[in-house]
Amino acid sequence: MPAPIKLVAKRALGALYSLRPRPPQRRIVLLYHALGDGPLALDQASFQRQMRWLSSAAEIMPLADMLAGGGTRPLQAAITFDDGYASLHSVALPVLQGIGATATAFLNTGWIGTEARRASDPARGHYPQEQFLLWREVAELAAAGWAIASHGADHLDLTIQPDDIVRQQLRASRAHIETVLGACAPVFSYTWGRHTPRLRRLVAEAGHTHGLAAVHGALGRKSDRMALPRINIAADYSLDDFKAVVRGDWDYLGWLQSARMTAVM
Repeated sequence: MPAPIKLVAKRALGALYSLRPRPPQRRIVLLYHALGDGPLALDQASFQRQMRWLSSAAEIMPLADMLAGGGTRPLQAAITFDDGYASLHSVALPVLQGIGATATAFLNTGWIGTEARRASDPARGHYPQEQFLLWREVAELAAAGWAIASHGADHLDLTIQPDDIVRQQLRASRAHIETVLGACAPVFSYTWGRHTPRLRRLVAEAGHTHGLAAVHGALGRKSDRMALPRINIAADYSLDDFKAVVRGDWDYLGWLQSARMTAVM
């Protein structure tokens, strides 16, 4: 089946953008959601191929270490997952263990089950036909070295919620993780990557040291710690697409995303 026109265009622009000079160091945060057979999920075989290649091409490191300035190789990558789908435990965990890597899971804590799994709700912005993690599985991820952090209690667009709802979402999510695990990583992931100056301030006031957005790009000295760039890995990316994304050939997408956001504002 031919690739969608949008993907063909991305590849063509990426080939041109790749001709620019490359910086000596590149630090990137990769964003995944669901893995497996769901309509929007990245299939397991593709994820395995991506991780095998990434482990040979880059230094895969915990997000906290990257934010602290650790790492020695020219290309560094941290892996993150949003929402908290069951495939983090069933698929991502064994794949990453196989290459000696870990990830950060940003959870919608109100959807994590104790005994029974909750099904995703696309009307709330979830990936369709997915199931959420159980808390015992979250504990197993943490025991395997994963960082567990907040994505809000529910999958709400916090940019349009009043201050009291935002504070409640931030407080409830972090408290639930701390109650179950004893600690919550002090990094927050914005739903849909959306943020405003007000939301960034409230997230910082809630004790979060960093906020992760969804603008395509690498971390840099001028990056806003409360709105750090993160690269979404779409399910239709081929392995060559993934390699190009990691190398920076598609970083022009960040300029386009920023321009669209500026136009809306």
